[in-house]
Amino acid sequence: MTTGPVRTHSQGMAADRVTAATGRSPDDWYVLLDAADGRSIGHTAIAAHLVALGVDPWWAQGVTIGYEQSRGLRIPGQRSDGTFAVSASRQVPGERGTVLDRIVPLCVEAFGFAPTSERRGGKRPSARWTFPDRESVLVNTEDGPRPGTVRIAAQRERLTGPERIPEAKADLRELLSRF
Repeated sequence: MTTGPVRTHSQGMAADRVTAATGRSPDDWYVLLDAADGRSIGHTAIAAHLVALGVDPWWAQGVTIGYEQSRGLRIPGQRSDGTFAVSASRQVPGERGTVLDRIVPLCVEAFGFAPTSERRGGKRPSARWTFPDRESVLVNTEDGPRPGTVRIAAQRERLTGPERIPEAKADLRELLSRF
């Protein structure tokens, strides 16, 4: 269960899934990473170490984030560069490109300017708005879990501190509720 606006890694990725995908439980990986000086070598080195041990790169990132949170090196929502990010998503009927065409004007209205970049086509058509303070919002669309549905994911990135998380999360939820 989520206790704040951002889930902890363990809330988002079940231990049994980590074990099934990597052959070890998160706690087993964390002990191994402690022995490899994980508290001081940094995010990139931890993930690279896991990949060298045969962990798929996607799972290596997940285990690394879980390790960093469990050892107090990172708090939920914090990225390896020290900034913060929050996200919200919603499932809607439609097709990826059409849904992006409908969400972009809502974002333009909310943010007051056109996207600074757009990527059409591919599995995740997207648009990004970058603000003068370097914070940004990335909105992407991808096929939903059921035929004829699309998942809209909105992420507010480069937040400068955890105090921005609740407001940014609420803003994203409100934006998606208008769709």
